[in-house]
Amino acid sequence: MKLLSQPQILLFSIAILLFITSSSSSLTPSPSPSPSPSSSSSPSSSRSPLLSPSSLPSPSLAPASPPQSSSSPSSSSSSSSSPSSSSPPPSSSISRHLNQTNLNYIKTSCNLTLYKTLCYISLSPYASKIISNPQKLAIIALNLTLTSAKSASKFIKNVSHGGGLTGLEAVAVADCVEEIGDSVISLQDSIRELDSINHKDSRKFEMVMSDVQTWVSAALTDDDTCMDGFRRIKTVVKDLVRQHVVKVARLTSNALALINMYASTQENLS
Repeated sequence: MKLLSQPQILLFSIAILLFITSSSSSLTPSPSPSPSPSSSSSPSSSRSPLLSPSSLPSPSLAPASPPQSSSSPSSSSSSSSSPSSSSPPPSSSISRHLNQTNLNYIKTSCNLTLYKTLCYISLSPYASKIISNPQKLAIIALNLTLTSAKSASKFIKNVSHGGGLTGLEAVAVADCVEEIGDSVISLQDSIRELDSINHKDSRKFEMVMSDVQTWVSAALTDDDTCMDGFRRIKTVVKDLVRQHVVKVARLTSNALALINMYASTQENLS
């Protein structure tokens, strides 16, 4: 066997060493890459991408308020505690009943007058003051008549001072001013006496009522006398005066009828 020289042995040793080194490096397993945080923290995302947080709708910041129901406890309690608007409180119901009673009394009383519609229209606004009292009914009727008489007197005086009247017109207007003036005085006296009448003394009551009936009758006569002066006149002046005086006369007639009713009511009581 031929021996190798020393340089050949050295080269052969180096070759063996290189072979062993390369073999050991090929047998060593390579390290696996470290898993990413996202894949390790959310394994479900790798299974089903449909359930990823980005695909889900974001929740609202404010919670949705529950729908209000008409049958909620608050609404039912408020409706049960508060009275129904359709049913008035007892006081209002009583007030309306009393007012209707007073209106019925006025209507029944006005049926005794000649001018029923005028009577009811003029007196019904004072139902709460009359309160089914015949004395107050007569006094208010007289006051309404007095107001109308004063208005007529003022108008006729303005006509007389206006000028442009014929001889007959001037005389008729002057007489009418005087007659309506007397009517005003009679109505004032009647109101004063009727307002202070004494019901306890029947004899004095009858005397006062007799005076009142006389004065109101005289006032009605004054109204008629005023218009008598215009019989031969057919002008605009007559029509203007007539509009005022006729209303006064009708109110006076109604007031006299109510005074007579009041007098008879007290006589029946006594």
